[in-house]
Amino acid sequence: MDYSVNQLAENKLILLYLIQKMAFPLSNSEICQFALEKNYMDYFSAQQYLSELVEAHLLKQNKHKNDTRYTLTQKGKDMIHYFISHLSENIKKEIDSYVQQNKKRIHTESEVTARYFLQPNNDYLVKCTLCDGDGTNLMEISLPVATKEQAKWICDNWKNNITRIYGTILNALISEKK
Repeated sequence: MDYSVNQLAENKLILLYLIQKMAFPLSNSEICQFALEKNYMDYFSAQQYLSELVEAHLLKQNKHKNDTRYTLTQKGKDMIHYFISHLSENIKKEIDSYVQQNKKRIHTESEVTARYFLQPNNDYLVKCTLCDGDGTNLMEISLPVATKEQAKWICDNWKNNITRIYGTILNALISEKK
């Protein structure tokens, strides 16, 4: 078999194995960040492989708001099962280690979003969202603010303090009237 064909197959297996090990949908940017960080492939190759894996029905592409996330199909799971021996132990260990070190961070980032948008009146609208693991909104807040600085602060505070903010709002909403 030609080296380039082996490399192509290995790179696709790397992406499938990563998504399997992460065990929740991964965004295009999360997958590319991994591939680039570990020097497995360049951005354009990763995009090509993802597209080919979707076309081959090994990955399912889910669009959620402005985000595209990838999950394994049954056919993709079967492919990993049959061909996992073609990945070296070093590559599998490297992926396992990456998943262990980054799974919680990536999962949290995918559940907590905060964005701001310039409005026609030159104010900003900040949209903050907290989702559970399957993408269901637990809380969504939209706030108009006067400046871009305020919008950025709110986004940063939402992302960095979500546990405290969610708890405070929930407690205020369910506390008995006094």
